[in-house]
Formats: sequence, structure tokens, C-alpha cells
Amino acid sequence: MPLCERVKMNKRKRSTVNEKPKYAEISSDEDNDSDGTFEFARKMKKKEKQKKRKAYEPKLTPEEMMDSSTFKRFTASIENILDNLEDMDFTAFGDDDEIPQELLLGKHQLNELGSESAKIKAMGIMDKLSTEKTVKVLNILEKNIQDGSKLSTLLNHNNDTEEEERLWRDLIMERVTKSADACLTTINIMTSPNMPKAVYIEDVIERVIQYTKFHLQNTLYPQYDPVYRLDPHGGGLLSSKAKRAKCSTHKQRVIVMLYNKVCDIVSSLSELLEIQLLTDTTILQVSSMGITPFFVENVSELQLCAIKLVTAVFSRYEKHRQLILEEIFTSLARLPTSKRSLRNFRLNSSDMDGEPMYIQMVTALVLQLIQCVVHLPSSEKDSNSEEDSNKKVDQDVVITNSYETAMRTAQNFLSIFLKKCGSKQGEEDYRPLFENFVQDLLSTVNKPEWPAAELLLSLLGRLLVHQFSNKSTEMALRVASLDYLGTVAARLRKDAVTSKMDQGSIERILKQVSGGEDEIQQLQKALLDYLEENTETDPSLVFSRKFYIAQWFRDTTLETEKAMKSQKDEESSEGTHHAKEVETTGQIMHRAENRKKFLRSIIKTTPSQFSTLKMNSDTVDYDDACLIVRYLASMRPFAQSFDIYLTQILRVLGENAIAVRTKAMKCLSEVVAVDPSILARLDMQRGVHGRLMDNSTSVREAAVELLGRFVLCRPQLAEQYYDMLIERILDTGISVRKRVIKILRDICIEQPTFPKITEMCVKMIRRVNDEEGIKKLVNETFQKLWFTPTPHNDKEAMTRKILNITDVVAACRDTGYDWFEQLLQNLLKSEEDSSYKPVKKACTQLVDNLVEHILKYEESLADSDNKGVNSGRLVACITTLFLFSKIRPQLMVKHAMTMQPYLTTKCSTQNDFMVICNVAKILELVVPLMEHPSETFLATIEEDLMKLIIKYGMTVVQHCVSCLGAVVNKVTQNFKFVWACFNRYYGAISKLKIQHQEDPNNTSLLSNKPALLRSLFTVGALCRHFDFDLEDFKGNSKVNIKDKVLELLMYFTKHSDEEVQTKAIIGLGFAFIQHPSLMFEQEVKNLYNNILSDKNSSVNLKIQVLKNLQTYLQEEDTRMQQADRDWKKVAKQEDLKEMGDVSSGMSSSIMQLYLKQVLEAFFHTQSSVRHFALNVIALTLNQGLIHPVQCVPYLIAMGTDPEPAMRNKADQQLVEIDKKYAGFIHMKAVAGMKMSYQVQQAINTCLKDPVRGFRQDESSSALCSHLYSMIRGNRQHRRAFLISLLNLFDDTAKTEVNMLLYIADNLACFPYQTQEEPLFIMHHIDITLSVSGSNLLQSFKESMVKDKRKERKPSPSKENESSESEEEVSRPRKSRKRVDSDSDSDAEDDINSVMKCLPENSAPLIEFANVSQGILLLLMLKQHLKNLCGFSDSKIQKYSPSESAKVYDKAINRKTGVHFHPKQTLDFLRSDMANSKITEDVKRSIVKQYLDFKLLMEHLDPDEEEEEGEVSASTNARNKAITSLLGGGSPKNNAAAETEDDESDGEDRGGGTSGSLRRSKRNSDSTELAAQMNESVDVMDVIAICCPKYKDRPHKLQE
Repeated sequence: MPLCERVKMNKRKRSTVNEKPKYAEISSDEDNDSDGTFEFARKMKKKEKQKKRKAYEPKLTPEEMMDSSTFKRFTASIENILDNLEDMDFTAFGDDDEIPQELLLGKHQLNELGSESAKIKAMGIMDKLSTEKTVKVLNILEKNIQDGSKLSTLLNHNNDTEEEERLWRDLIMERVTKSADACLTTINIMTSPNMPKAVYIEDVIERVIQYTKFHLQNTLYPQYDPVYRLDPHGGGLLSSKAKRAKCSTHKQRVIVMLYNKVCDIVSSLSELLEIQLLTDTTILQVSSMGITPFFVENVSELQLCAIKLVTAVFSRYEKHRQLILEEIFTSLARLPTSKRSLRNFRLNSSDMDGEPMYIQMVTALVLQLIQCVVHLPSSEKDSNSEEDSNKKVDQDVVITNSYETAMRTAQNFLSIFLKKCGSKQGEEDYRPLFENFVQDLLSTVNKPEWPAAELLLSLLGRLLVHQFSNKSTEMALRVASLDYLGTVAARLRKDAVTSKMDQGSIERILKQVSGGEDEIQQLQKALLDYLEENTETDPSLVFSRKFYIAQWFRDTTLETEKAMKSQKDEESSEGTHHAKEVETTGQIMHRAENRKKFLRSIIKTTPSQFSTLKMNSDTVDYDDACLIVRYLASMRPFAQSFDIYLTQILRVLGENAIAVRTKAMKCLSEVVAVDPSILARLDMQRGVHGRLMDNSTSVREAAVELLGRFVLCRPQLAEQYYDMLIERILDTGISVRKRVIKILRDICIEQPTFPKITEMCVKMIRRVNDEEGIKKLVNETFQKLWFTPTPHNDKEAMTRKILNITDVVAACRDTGYDWFEQLLQNLLKSEEDSSYKPVKKACTQLVDNLVEHILKYEESLADSDNKGVNSGRLVACITTLFLFSKIRPQLMVKHAMTMQPYLTTKCSTQNDFMVICNVAKILELVVPLMEHPSETFLATIEEDLMKLIIKYGMTVVQHCVSCLGAVVNKVTQNFKFVWACFNRYYGAISKLKIQHQEDPNNTSLLSNKPALLRSLFTVGALCRHFDFDLEDFKGNSKVNIKDKVLELLMYFTKHSDEEVQTKAIIGLGFAFIQHPSLMFEQEVKNLYNNILSDKNSSVNLKIQVLKNLQTYLQEEDTRMQQADRDWKKVAKQEDLKEMGDVSSGMSSSIMQLYLKQVLEAFFHTQSSVRHFALNVIALTLNQGLIHPVQCVPYLIAMGTDPEPAMRNKADQQLVEIDKKYAGFIHMKAVAGMKMSYQVQQAINTCLKDPVRGFRQDESSSALCSHLYSMIRGNRQHRRAFLISLLNLFDDTAKTEVNMLLYIADNLACFPYQTQEEPLFIMHHIDITLSVSGSNLLQSFKESMVKDKRKERKPSPSKENESSESEEEVSRPRKSRKRVDSDSDSDAEDDINSVMKCLPENSAPLIEFANVSQGILLLLMLKQHLKNLCGFSDSKIQKYSPSESAKVYDKAINRKTGVHFHPKQTLDFLRSDMANSKITEDVKRSIVKQYLDFKLLMEHLDPDEEEEEGEVSASTNARNKAITSLLGGGSPKNNAAAETEDDESDGEDRGGGTSGSLRRSKRNSDSTELAAQMNESVDVMDVIAICCPKYKDRPHKLQE
């Protein structure tokens, strides 16, 4: 080869090496940097040397090499050793004997031997030494290895001084290092090319392995990984994490040297494996030694060498494969878990950010193991052509079989690994490990050097689908499998999206690579060339290359088989009709044959031929190789399996198990995140829509999250899904509400022009008083949206913000603005103490811009005619300004002058009034804060206000007087102005009073009525804001103004006209705010109490009195808060606290005066009265004016109000009370339930209909569900509460029937969460039934006329009947009908005989019918709960309340469409049987009821010895009795009882009532309605036994 060529070649090689250092060692930590660099330099030097050597190789002949000084030195030292030990007899020493000193070589001597032998091995002339000498030297070296092979370097002689210990350790280390050199020399000799067989001495090899294994375990691992250290003082082992965290990582140089030597030994051992077959025992040693490093931290170089070693074993020794895999599995749990040392194997590729990618060493090992299984037939050429063709077939089989072995190995590995991911085994949790493994596979897939990753992933996909679709797999494993599949599917989708295959690059590569017309074949060749060329830098590529060849070979074979099969099908079905298609089959065959031929030719070419080929071809680089791999892989099944995975995931969305549905939803979410267009698929849409209404919170949350991701990726589709999303903001699940708010927030921020933003903000803001987490989220959201300062130049954003805020304020006009105040307060409060105040700054910006905005509006209004539309915006702006001033009036101080002119607005529309009121409110807050306002400004305000007071209606007067109060009292002190006004109105009322006294029917009074009304109101309003008894007003007159006003107003409360009365009461309310003590006046007390407690007094007056109390409390509250704030300012100087307390004592006494009447107002039919009463109570409780326990039952009752706002308010009060005083709610719960029944009675307008205890809407939730959910948390309280409710059904409790119905409704619909709750109720129903039932029967019997003969008759016939029903079960079907009819007439007789014994007086009958309703309700309730939760009888029987809570802590799977409808009780109440006349029919039905009842009582206790699955006679009798008692029960109640618990309760299956039925039902998939319909025959059998009369009714099984 000419020199220029050689230099070129060398350059190319060097460039490839330098570009890609294959494995960069991750330095385990900082201290050992020096070692790391030393290490790296050593490696680089070695590589350089190798390169140089290779470059000059062709020059030196073996003879020249033997002349080199190295070889001479080596032979000399060997001669020397042998001369010294000529006459020793090695065989004389056993293993355990002391090794004679003379056999041990010197330190330098061995070191030299080690390095020389390496050089000679590289030159390839080791075989030139005589075999005899080599063997002798090896034996001597073996003794040298033995010397150090069992020395522990970690000795700890406690009694030595440090110095001695150090010397001792140095000595040992020296011996160990010598042995290491001996090992190296030995193995270098053995692994040199062309050595004679005699040198492979088994003992020597074993000794090397023994040495390596010992020092890895006892010297190196403990030094490199703290977990392997034993505590020197014999203490217990620390946990691995703690150890790794604690230890220092500095290593001595000797240790690092030893480590490097051991790495060399290990990698040379793998070479030895390729040269020489070893015995099984040796291989066992080697493989176990090779696996250990993967579970040690910080030994990456060693792990790389071990990969070579283990793959060498795995590839050659089939029998050891299983053992190696098992060994990996047993150690898996010890894999490092800390992020830092998790992934140490560097891949060639880098991630999106250009950072190098790493995978775990273990993953690299497993991938290499699978790749190294593939063997191709050897490439000897055979002259005989016939044999050749036979051989060709055999070779084909060999190739495919060997690939299939690799597949089996992979399958085996995955299935075992995945099985371990089920429930935790002991301490170990394999799930994170498997997750890491899957991540690694995804990192390596479609990389040229890892063909096995794609195979593993496609097998994994199939395996996962199988695992999670199979319902019998344990839950943990199903969920884990779904999770992994989601990850894989998302990645597949991502690949498909990113590589809408870069066809251009592929075409470029094809141009670059010459040869052949078959593109695939060209690409394959290019890839194989690439691998071949880089084998020198990474020998493992040999395996990758074989793997690709085998894989492609098998694919081609399968393709031809498929083509043949389809051709056969064609021929058999349609003759030679498709000539064209047959031809294509031929083409396929032809192409496949060509490809095979090409692959065979590649297999045959030896590497040497390749290197000559390579000179000419222009090989592709790494990135192109990746592209090729991806392109070729896109035709393999894995790349096309996305659809299968997706359909499988969608399929389990309908499963019963919540965990599975949730996880499936999350997987879909991952997929949507990478490719939102997936949601365009119909099956996806159906799946997601269905799950938004799922009955599990976590599933709904996952569905909402998915939609959120989608809406954000595809804004244009936000509208389409908006409605679905927005309604979930009122979801019962907190996590769902949170998720929705987050999504809406993101839409607001990212799509500020979205049309529905106002509505979204309104919905979000309404959640400002939700639970803590949501509250915080809402605050954060609006801080981000509204209360972050906007950059000054961004006018557009500011305008958008202002429009948004005012829109939201306008939208909330009817629902009140508490939320806005709450929000602002929260935000301003949160930054009170910080130096940077963004919210404050933002508020200033907003206020300034709002004012600017208003002025602009004024201008535009002046120009346009269309005033209505815009004035709405004006109101919104001014309202918003008022809300700001209410929280921070300082913000508006500079704009007060701008606002004043609005007081002179011409009032024509509602909006104009709103403007005036809001401006008055703003000025009231702001004017007192102004510094030195101008006189004219103040005078103008006073005049404007006075004009408004005289001219306009109530609302305006109220706000203007209030504003005037602030201006006059705090700023101008212009008291004469107000006094004049007061006198004017006071005088008017006095005049009218005198007129009225003289002649109540005076007509002039009628015409003066408006003046009277205005005067009463205005006088009250003025009294509220000004204390006219001050000298400033009345001067030195002695008259007591407040008493005069009281007297005047009280006079008009007795007026005949209700309107006047109302106005007078309003006036009084105002006056009381200034002088609360007036409320203690006897006449005031009488007035208020009479109005509140009198049933006949007018609703308006009631409401007004409640309003007065409410306003008083609100004012009192504001006053107290102000006093508190003032007190805080001066607290240091004086004790002002007492002042505040005096007034709170006053309000407390006042409230205790009127409390009873206010609470009773809860039972008023008018919702407005209830509304104000609740407000008063809420204020009273919030101010702590009374002891809360007396309100608890009333609040519980209000919690059942039909209006949601009131319900929520009452519930909120209860929650507050419960927080402060635990146990109060529980204490008054039953009283509260009874009271809630009274409230419902009061509200119930249609007296014919009984009061029901659940909401008559689609939710059909219990009216008292909130109460229950508060109590259910405490097991003891919950049980006590349920028992007290059930006790009301006791016959001795004498509760009225409608109330029992109400309570039963509640019990049927309470929001039970665990199985324990309904089971506990059913258990106690059984107890109550057995007691009350027998009492009931007893009292009925006693009332019957004593006629012994007739009385005794029923019982034998009863027994007879029950025995008959026993026969019935065993008798064949045909003969059943007759028996049924017999037993029926029997019952008939019975009814008659009892009828004869009935007493004349029908009172006991009515009594029986009445009391029995309670028991019937309990029966119905039990049946309903059984259907609702799908419990089997055996489960109910097995339940014991004393069992630990854990057993029944499972969540309930509620069936849908199960309603509680106690028909008999409803009929009883509707027909008003208790008070109606008794006819013969009624008597007859009561007797029938009595007999059924008696039968039921006889069979109440289930047989103990009942066989599993057999339907016993007594159970039948019981069911029969229940059926007829419940009026034949709707089919729902009979059949649905048999639906089995969801699979979460699999263990109870088959026991109890009708196992046979249940099994037959289980055989079909119970979700398919059609199948249920066909099966109803089976159900009929059972029903036939239970209730013969209803045989012809169609039975539907309703889940």
C-alpha cells in the first residue's frame, strides 16, 4: 500500500475516533479528578499508541519485531526466572501450603513483565516463545497470583498504632499489586494471537478469576461504593442511601492503580473467552463476577469491561443464559437510585439541547446481551455447488432461528421484569426501576448501535397491552402497565409527528451511496458499512451488525411467506382472475430473493475483504446512520402499532376499576400533549366526553387535564370544548375544580382575545371563597391577570385589562361584589409587609386608567345618540372605581374633583341612578381623606347632595345622606345646613300626626301620603348619620330629640296603611343605628316580637324588621373594625379597648332579645323571610354575639333550603362552627334533621304530596347530605348519628310516617364513601326489624278476637307452605307452576281466616298499618342500599361492626339509575289512610300485609349452615315475603339486588342468595345490555320462586 494512501487512511481513522469518544467516563465526584484525568490520559495514550502501531504495522516483519529491545528484554527476564527456579518441583505444593519465598518474584520484575507482555501481545509475536517455557512461567505466575489472591486489604488491627497499621496496609497492598501484575502477565500471554493449546491451563485461569473476584468484592467495591463497606466496629449496616450520602470518596493512588489493572484483567478475560472454550464451573465464576459491577456505584470503566465479558459468555454459552438473566434479576433491587449516578453509559447521540445522552449501564448490558445472541453461519466457501444449495436452506434456518432466540430472550427478560412491578415485594419496589428501563429504551431506540431496543419495545408493547387488558391481573400491575404503555405510545406518536419522514435526507443519502436499484438494499448496505467501519472504536458493533442482518433476513422471509399465503388465498378464492396481483406477488418474491442474496453475500465477505472495499466507498456519518435506521424501522411493526395501543387504552376507559380509568385518561393526555390532532378522532372524543361525567373524581380530573392541554395547543378549538370545561368548575371534586381554574387561567393569559373571557373570569372569581387551595389559586390567577403592573407603553394591554375588569363587574351586577372586595383585600394583605408592592402599583394604574376611560366615554357619549349601551359601561367603570375606593380610598383622592360633577347627572334611567349612588359612595369615602379641599368644592358637594335628597327616591336619599354625613361631620362642620333640613321634615311629620289624631279618615291625609312616606324615611336617614342631641344642632334647647323621633315613628307603625307602617319601621331601624339602646324600650320590643312571631303579620313587615336587625349588625361590625384599627394606632398610650367592648356587649344583649323569633323565621314559607333571617343569624354568629350551639339545628334545617345560595350560606356557618367547636354539630344532628323536616313541611306548597328527603333533580342527593359529610369523618360520631336515625323507626318511637319517609330518603341518598357505611346501616336495620317486627306482630295478634280453633290454623299451613317452597327448589321446572297455584290458594284461605278473627274496632288495624310503615321503609331502604352498592347477601351477613375499619374501607361503586321509591308508604300517605274510612278492601290488604310480615319474621335470620351458592328455602321464603311486602317491588328492586359487587369485591362472589343466577350473569359481559336482556330467562327462575304472581312481567336487569 503506497504511503500516501496509508496516511490518508490513518487520518480518517483518527478523525472518527476523536469526534466520538465512545464512552466518556463520568467522574464519580470532585476529589478524584486527578485520577480521572490520569485515567483518561492513559486511555488516550493507549489509543494513540495503537494507532501509530497500526499505521506502521505493514513495515515490521515478525523477525524485525523479534529483534526489538522489548522482546529481548522479555525473553531475558523469563530465562532469568526459569534459571533461578530450575530445580523447583511445583507439584509439591498444595493450595493451602505456604508458598516458598523463592517462588515469589520481585515487585519491579512483575511490573515489568506486565507491561512488556502487553507490548509483545500487541506485536503478535508471543507465540515465538517456546511452549515449554511459557507453560513453566505460567505455573510460576500462578503461585504469585495465589500469594495475593486472598489478602484482605481492609484489615483493622485495633490494637496497633496508626503508623503500624499504615505500614501493614502498605505491605498488603504491595503483595496484592504484585499479584495483579502476575495476573496481567498471565492473561496477556494467553490472549496473544496464535498461542498453542498448552498454555490454556485451567488452574491458572481459575486462579486469575479467583483473584479478580476476591479483590473486586473485598477491595475495590468497598473503596468505590460505601454501600459495600462493613462497619469496622461491627455495628449494623446503615441504609444504602444514608451510606452513600455520608461517605468521603477520596481514593489512594494504589487503589486507583489496582482498579485500572483489574479493569484490564476483566477486558482481557473477555478476549480469552473468544479464544478458548472454558469449563462450566469457570464460566459460572466468570459470569457471576461480570454481573456484580452493575450494582455498584462509581465504577463505570469496570462496568464497560464487564459488559464485554458478560456478552462474551452470553453469546457463546447457551446454557448459561438463563442463569445470567436470573442473576441480573436477583440484583436489580440494588441498582443505584440516586439521580447523580443513575445513568453512566454515554450514547453517541445528544438530546434536543445538544447535551450528551446517557443510559443506565444495566440497560446497555441487557441490550448487548440480546444483540449478542444472534449468530450467523460461518463464511467458509464450499466448492461443491449442490451441497451449497442445501446448505443455503440450512443457513437460512440458522439465521432466522438465531434471531428468534434473541426474541425469546427479550420476551423472557421483559415478562419477568414486568411481573416484579406488581405490588411491592417486601421492601423492593421495582416500578421506578422498570420506568428507568423504559426511558432508556426510548433513548436508544432507532440508534444504529442498538437494534435490540426496537425489538424490546415492540415486545413490551404487546406484553403491556396483554397485562392491562386482562382483568385478572392484579390492579397495581395493570395500572403500571397502562402507565408504561402511555409513555411508549406518546413517544411513538412524537416520532411519527417529527419524522414525517425526512424524505429529502434519505434521498441525499441514497445519492451518496452507490449501488443497486433497490433503495432499501442500498440503505441497508450503507448502515452495515457504517457499523463495520466503526467496529474498531467499538467492538460491540459486531453484534449490532449481525443483529441487523438476521432481523432483515427474517423480515424478508416473513414477507415472502405472507405473499405466498395471500397468493394461495387468491387462487383458491378467485381463480386466475387477478393476474395483476399474482404478478406483484411474483415481484415481491423476486425482490425478497434478491435481498436475501445480498444479505448472504454480506455474511460471506470476511472483514479483510471489507477493509479493501471500504477504501473506495464513502461511508455515512452517525446522524445519517440514525436517519437510515429510523427510515428502515418505520416499516417494522413497532412503528405501526400506535393505533393498536390507542384503541386498547380507549377500551379500558369503560372499566369498573377507577384506577384503571384514571391512568388510561392520563395516558391519553400524554399522547394529546405530543399530538393534539389525535382528539379529532371520533373514538377519542367519545372516550373523553364520557369520562368528563365519570363518577370518580380522579377520572374527571384526568379528563379535564387532557382537554386543557388540548385547548391550549389548539386555541381555535377552545370554543368547541369550552362548555364542557366550564361546567366542571362547579364539580364536587376539589382537584377537578382546581384543574379547571388552572386551564381557564392559561386560556386568559395565552389567548386574551378569546370571546368568553368575561364569563370565565366571573366563574373563577365566584370560587374566591372555596376551600383554601382553590382560594389561593384564584387569588394568584387574578393577581397575574389584573393586579400585575402593566408596562406604561403597552396601552393596548391596559385597555384590554380595563375592559375585562369592567365587563366582569357588569356581569356580576346581580350577584353582588363581595368576591371583588375579598380578592383585593387578600392580595393587598399578602404584600403588606414586603417592600415591593406590585398589587398596590397595579391598583394605582388601574384606577388612573379607569378615570381616564370614563372621561373618554363622556366625550363619546356627547357625540353619539346611542346612550343606553355605553352608559352601561359607564356604570361598570364607576362601580369598579367604587369597589377600589371601598378597599383603598387613598387611590381615589386625586380624582375626587373629577367625580363631583357626576352628582348633577340628569336622572332618566336606572343607570343614571346607579351612577349617582356610586359617585356619592366614592365621595363619602374619599373626601374626608383630602388634604385642604377648596371651600367651593365642598359647598358644591353639599348643595348637590341636598338637592338630590329632596328630589329623588329611597336609594339615592340613603346614599346622599350618608355622603353628607361624612362631609359635614368630618370636614365642613356645617351643622346648621343639616338642622334646617331635619326640621323641615320633622315638622311635616308632626303636622301629619296631629291631623291623623284628630281625624284618621281625613282625605287630605291621602293626598299627603307621598310626603309622609318621604319624611318618615328622610328623618330616619338623617338620624342615622347625625346625632341631633348634640349642642351643635339643637343649640341649648332642652328637648330630647331622639325620644321625640321615636315617639313620632312609633305612632305611624300602628297606621292602618301597610306602606306607612313599613316606612316607619325603616325609619326606626335607621334611628336605632345611632341609638341602639332604644331597642330595649318595651314598646319597641313588643313591636318587633309581635311582627316576627305572629303568623298573620305581613311578610313585608317581617322582612323589614329582619332587615333592620341586619343593617344594625352590619353597621356595628364596621364600627367595631374601625374602633379596632383606631385602637391599634393609639394602643401604646391608652387603654381604649374597653370602648369597643361596651358596644359589643350592647349588640349581644340586643341579639339575645330577638334571637328566638329570628330563628323561628326559618320556618316561614316565603324564601325571602328565610333569607333575611339567615343573614341576621350569620352576622350574629360571625360577631360571636351568642353561643352557637343553639343555632346548630336551625342551620342544619336551613341547609335543606331549595335555594342554593341559602343552603351554601347555612352550610358555611356550620363548617365554621365545626372548626371552632368540634362535636357541636354531632350533638345536635338528629334535632337538626327533625327541624329540617319542619322546614320542608313549611316550604311544601302541595299538601297532597308527602315531603321527600332528597332533591328532586337529576342529582337526587339527600337534603341533609352536607350534614352527613361533616359527621362521617369521625367513625364514632357517624355511627351514633346513624343509630339515632334508625331508632326513630322503632315502633316505640311513634314517629309520624311522613317524617320516617323523609329520614329514609336521606339515609338512602347520603353520600356514602366507604362500604362500611351502608353495611353498618343494613346491619342495624336487621336488628331493628327483628325487635320491632316481633313487637308489632305480637300487638296485632293480641288485638285479634280469641278464637282458638281459627287462630291455630294459620301456623301449620304456614309451615306447610315453607316446606313446599323447599321442595319447589329441588323439583324440575315443569312441575313448579302447579305448586305455585296451590300455595297461592292456601294463602288466600289464610287471609280469610284472619279476616274472621278481626276485632270490631278497626283502631288496631289502623295502628298496625301505621306502625308497619316504618318497618316497610327499613326493608325498602336495605333493599335499595343493596342494589345501589351491589352487595351480595353473604357480604351483608358477614359484616360485623366490631371488625377493624380497614376491612371495609374500600370505596363504594355506586350503580347508576337506582332510585329509592317506597311505593307502599307513598300510597299510604297520599290516600291519607290514617284518617280515612276503612273498607273491606283496605282491611283485606292490611291482613295480607300482616301475613307477609309474619312470614318474613319467621325467616328473618338466615340459615347458618347454608351451602355456598345454594339457594336455601328460608332465603326464598324471606325474599318472597319481602317481594310481596314491598308491593311486588318494582322490577328494579328485585332484579338489581342480584348484581354483583364490582370486581373490587371479587372475593364475595358466588355466596349468598342466588349464586347460580349470579354466575350465569357473570358469564356474559355484564356491561352489554343486549346480553342481559337475553338472559332474563335465568332471572325468571329465581323470581318465579320468590313471587309466583308476577311471572309474566318482563324483567330488566338494571345495573
